[in-house]
Amino acid sequence: MNISTKKHYEAVADLGCILCYYLGNPGTPCELHHIRRLGGKRDNAPVIGLCPEHHRGNTGIHGLGNKGFVKRYEVTQEYLRDLTEHLLKRRDESQTCR
Repeated sequence: MNISTKKHYEAVADLGCILCYYLGNPGTPCELHHIRRLGGKRDNAPVIGLCPEHHRGNTGIHGLGNKGFVKRYEVTQEYLRDLTEHLLKRRDESQTCR
């Protein structure tokens, strides 16, 4: 893993669980979830932060599967990825203004 990727992963983890944030409970500690499609490589996959329950739990992406996850939370992994990138960009801009 290169330094840029490591910094990005750390920044995503610092945001906490993006689904908890979306549901109105920001700041929940998270694990990184790689969004893979069609057998794509994990190293090239975008990541989002998910708390253990939303990642590996019965009500999480791995417990429900992608379709079940979307049905339960009415949000896609791609939307959560976009929200993550938006929050990271906003954070970077606010740090630049200091």
